[in-house]
Amino acid sequence: MERHGRKILADNLKELRDLHAMTQEDLAGAAQIDRSSISMIEREKFAASVDMIEKIAGAFQVGIDEMLQPGLAERTRERLGK
Repeated sequence: MERHGRKILADNLKELRDLHAMTQEDLAGAAQIDRSSISMIEREKFAASVDMIEKIAGAFQVGIDEMLQPGLAERTRERLGK
């Protein structure tokens, strides 16, 4: 079974953290979730709950739906002028 949603979320998460110069620990604090959960989401080993995705999206100030759309980092980079 292919898991495209996990891959998109993992890619967006890693790229947004890089764009915002955040460590997994930084994001975990901002989203109020465990750092190990961030790591497992990025490695596609964990199916993030809607609540987790919502907290992560809030930390990056993007919509929850955007977290599951390919190319989020590029659109965010353009919006931030980076």
